[in-house]
Amino acid sequence: MPKRRMEHGSVEAEVPAAGLISLTDVMGSLVKVFVLTIPLIVESGIFVSRSMAAKLNRPIQQKQVKTDVKVSIHMRADGIIELNKKPVTQEQLEDLVPKLLARSIEKNALLSADNEVVYDNVVQMIDFLKSKGAGDVLIMKRGG
Repeated sequence: MPKRRMEHGSVEAEVPAAGLISLTDVMGSLVKVFVLTIPLIVESGIFVSRSMAAKLNRPIQQKQVKTDVKVSIHMRADGIIELNKKPVTQEQLEDLVPKLLARSIEKNALLSADNEVVYDNVVQMIDFLKSKGAGDVLIMKRGG
């Protein structure tokens, strides 16, 4: 070990050399340990419960399947109302909208109108859709 000398010539006690490992070596070792132990800590696999497997062996009963049926209404500037891109009368609309909403999962209705459609008519259509069972009425503005 190196010795340190004082100015007037006397020898001071030995200074120990720094025996520290560099920080990068320590961090590298920690990363290696972490990477090697992760597979042992984390379990991976497919878990199947017995009750779920028993349910799958039963015959499937036929139910009325609810799907994401779209109720898309477009109000044109010339007064024609389109339901899912097909022109309908007000009477047909009153009959078809509740049936479509009953088969829908989310019960959302999409309402769009041309720029020239009067605002009051759009509000009346929103009220009509809500009264027929629409959960949410999504409004979209179209140019026309």
